[in-house]
Amino acid sequence: MVALGVALSLAALGVSAFLAVYVLGLNPRGSANRAFFILMLAFVLWDAAEAAERAHPLDAPASALVPYADAVWLGIALVPAALIHLAVAYPQPSRWLRGPWAHLAIYAPSAVWAYAILRTDLVIAGVSSNAFGPSARVAETYGFVAPIYAAWLYLGVGLFVLAWRKSRENGMSTMQAVVAAGLLLGAVPAGITEAFWPLLSGADTRLGFGSLYTLTWSVFIAYAVARYRYLEIVPVMEAQPPRAVRHGLERGLNYLVVEGGRSTAMGAFREIVSKVPGLCVTGLPRSRVVARFGLERTPVLWITALTSGELTVRASALEFELQHSVTKFLRENPGTAVLLDDLDYLAALNGFEAVARFVRRVTNQASASGGTAILAVGQGTLPADQLAVLRGAVDHVLEVLRGPAEVAAGEGPVALLVGPQEAPDALATAGARGGLLLTMEHPAKARRRFGPAFEVVWIAEGGESDAPRVPPGSLDAELKRALVQYVSGHRGSDVVLVGLEQLALYNEFRAIVAFVKDAVDLATVGGCRLFVTVAPEALDSRDLAMLLRRFDAPTPAAGLRRSAPPAGPSTAGPESRILYRGPVS
Repeated sequence: MVALGVALSLAALGVSAFLAVYVLGLNPRGSANRAFFILMLAFVLWDAAEAAERAHPLDAPASALVPYADAVWLGIALVPAALIHLAVAYPQPSRWLRGPWAHLAIYAPSAVWAYAILRTDLVIAGVSSNAFGPSARVAETYGFVAPIYAAWLYLGVGLFVLAWRKSRENGMSTMQAVVAAGLLLGAVPAGITEAFWPLLSGADTRLGFGSLYTLTWSVFIAYAVARYRYLEIVPVMEAQPPRAVRHGLERGLNYLVVEGGRSTAMGAFREIVSKVPGLCVTGLPRSRVVARFGLERTPVLWITALTSGELTVRASALEFELQHSVTKFLRENPGTAVLLDDLDYLAALNGFEAVARFVRRVTNQASASGGTAILAVGQGTLPADQLAVLRGAVDHVLEVLRGPAEVAAGEGPVALLVGPQEAPDALATAGARGGLLLTMEHPAKARRRFGPAFEVVWIAEGGESDAPRVPPGSLDAELKRALVQYVSGHRGSDVVLVGLEQLALYNEFRAIVAFVKDAVDLATVGGCRLFVTVAPEALDSRDLAMLLRRFDAPTPAAGLRRSAPPAGPSTAGPESRILYRGPVS
């Protein structure tokens, strides 16, 4: 049983230490991440000292065991304070926590308990043993101090339960419920087998299941904190106004922009943020937003699966850090503006209902704080009924009736609307020089058609070839991994995906559009040019429109076939519809 006790403590120690480093590394400046790190340190101290204590034989002298017993109880005494710290820091740091004496007030009781453990016999007095090995013997006064400790511990649990009740009003209830459930699952039995066991059973020590509870808490809380983080966004106003005011949107209202490109929404937003600070949420990286739309100072929250030095948010985190970061920005900075671009992409990955709830919360907060919200979706990317729902969340709708204008491809990603037969000539005309070729065509034929300048990766279920092969159904795993490996070592090269429509035979459209977005982002960060060919007749018009909007630069070659995403029927009522005919890109 001693070996089992040591193994149990070491397992909990390993999990707590790993999660402490992992969660802190996700967001070192986050208040909740730091509080979680302290809580894990308390668990690490508890489990490490308990493992060393249990490694001793039962007949070991007390002088050898007392230091470890003291260390175990020091870790136990730190847990309630760290738990309360996390409760007031998660999901949103309490204003009280920002006070100069807040942290001192939280951790002062731990110092008192540490003194009682090390300098008095009020808590523990000597050593004993439980089913897992040596342990501390509780003092005769333990019956008086145990309820005080339990009340302190359950105060932290109660704060999480209270936060969960409040979170049901703002869409954070799922994550908060995970935390509350994990704490209740561990804290309630912990009170019986650890805090009150000597009083209930007449034993002179704890039952010894503490490591199981620390393990449970660690996993539940780490999951919630890692899934959710607040982004620190500083409100900044553009230094120079735009050269010409073309849109003239009124501040303090909410707008929906439906267009084939992006420049109407971005241009209107650029005009507003020359007068008030703003936040741009988009699937484009900041470098392209600055180059194309002149948002040089405005914070850009990039929707991407990549991690970089920029402000980034995952599309899957719609109802966590994205929603709460945007509403927090509007709430704490009244009168500011927010641009929510690529709502169609968010709908493809999260479902339209989740996006509609997100939009409603943002527009309500913008209205409450006197701010301006501009929603942007691609032309033809959403059906009429979904557009009608978005229309109901805004004051005015801007529908751009002209298709997107031609712009220079530059170094951006390029979509070629051609079939597989025309792909080699289309790529040559578009300027593809050579690099990585991802294709479902057999490598032997692909080399003959596209030339020796390309390194071929064969997307196939099986077959013989000397080229690397990845399964067509593993877009987010092996195919993405092959792309990452190539881009990281071949800056300035071309990456070509031929026959995107063929992937629809093995994948849902949601997976395809997510992979295309990741490929665009990887190529941009890695300094590579991405070319994708797709036969437009093979895809639904809305799916095609969704894919085309992921490409910031259309093909520049006039001889290549290219079509704008088809526009769906108007959903704007006569009283709110603004038929805008300006140029877009």
